[in-house]
Amino acid sequence: MIKNILANYVGRIWGIISVFLFVPFYVKLLGIESYAVISFYMVILTIMYFADGGLSATLNREISRSSDKLYIGRMLFTIERLYLIICASIILLIFYFSEIIAKNWLNSQSISLGDLSLYISLMGISVAFHLFTTLQSSGLMGLEKQVLSNSIQVASSIFRSALVLIPLYFYPTLLTFFLWQVFSNIVFFFITRYSLWKFIRTNATYEFDIKILKTVGRFAGGMMIMAVISSLNTQIDKLIISKMLSLKEFGYYALAGTISQVPELLITPIAMAILPRMVKYTVETEKYKLANLFHVNSFILSALSSTGAMVLFLFTKDFIIIWTNSIVIANTIENATKVLLIGGVFLSFQYMPYYLAIANGHTRTNVRLGIMALICTVPALVFFVVQYGLIGATYTWLIMNVVVFICLGYIIISIFLLDEFRKWLIYDTLIPLGISVIVGLVGYFSTINLPKGNFVILYSIVIGSFNICINVVIFNILFNKTKKIKLRTLLNNLNF
Repeated sequence: MIKNILANYVGRIWGIISVFLFVPFYVKLLGIESYAVISFYMVILTIMYFADGGLSATLNREISRSSDKLYIGRMLFTIERLYLIICASIILLIFYFSEIIAKNWLNSQSISLGDLSLYISLMGISVAFHLFTTLQSSGLMGLEKQVLSNSIQVASSIFRSALVLIPLYFYPTLLTFFLWQVFSNIVFFFITRYSLWKFIRTNATYEFDIKILKTVGRFAGGMMIMAVISSLNTQIDKLIISKMLSLKEFGYYALAGTISQVPELLITPIAMAILPRMVKYTVETEKYKLANLFHVNSFILSALSSTGAMVLFLFTKDFIIIWTNSIVIANTIENATKVLLIGGVFLSFQYMPYYLAIANGHTRTNVRLGIMALICTVPALVFFVVQYGLIGATYTWLIMNVVVFICLGYIIISIFLLDEFRKWLIYDTLIPLGISVIVGLVGYFSTINLPKGNFVILYSIVIGSFNICINVVIFNILFNKTKKIKLRTLLNNLNF
């Protein structure tokens, strides 16, 4: 598993680097309003993941559980045909509603209605192929081919995020950007599909099999509903801001949101690599291994996400200035970024309970909590945005993630790990968080009178490393003392 985690981290680290490296160039070349349109594209991409219908998660789970190539090939062939219909529908629907969205949703002061409509239409094509590629990547992940999957994703990211700067330098328009995205997503769709079928294909002739859809339909249906609710919950703040505020203000909020993703980005590679192993441990005879894997990695994820958020929280303004080379942007989004960072930590705490539910094929709790969160979040967002503007949306995001963190953890762990909730809450989440807060306070007062600017990078490395070291020590003390999980368990789980 260790090489898969490392591969996931290479992919994720590149994702972080690409965001922080290239976003400032987009803002510089195209302007904050045009960057806001690009951010809206990312919102549409995230929301449209619901069209996946839970099929990617289903494919990943079924491939993890089965070694029958004939069954896997037949299932993939069937799901691909269904996916083709889904993606074609996305292209047609976004094209049909592109002018309505441009006219009634995005409040631009410098981009014409016709141009906005064209960009939104191109978004539809790009989103469709990106989603189809996600299906193939999920298949590779299910085969535990994370190295190959992440290699393709890194190459795709370089092509889409880095190389696009070449044509943008000569033709700095949104049309150039979106045409490049369409071309890139089409190319890498075929590359990823070929790579997946290479490991699955047999001499058998595959046909569309409705029985397979019936077999996995319940899980896929639950995942579809959960994906709809999850995507709306994570993007509803951006949707409301893009509607209620100007496109420029939405661009600022998107920049703050980009930085706040760091806690989540740091832990996603581990969570992705763990899921196939968690699926295998759900059988009754392996329950104790599932509990060990859950607690060990919950602590690790909590420590990593808390550390990342802590160092960014300490030096938010300095990092934004280094990143964007703009004091105006830093002053505008500093406070919003801080609140979103805290919310991002509590979102990262939800990952292990979420994956515990998925590994056991359980979606009902996630769906119900998601619906309740959405019902409460929408009016709260409208109220806070009206009252406080851009910063108001961040309050809602933080409150929602704290509440869902507690509720989701309690319900899921009570179902699948019985009396382990208190241990997870205290040992696996609050202790790493508390350590980060204490180290953060020490770090703040230690550097308060020191030079800032680029020096904050050095301070962050030192403070972050110190925090991780303390967490390692506390990990050994706590879990050795309770006789439940030892550090050696972690090494065994990672196949050292």
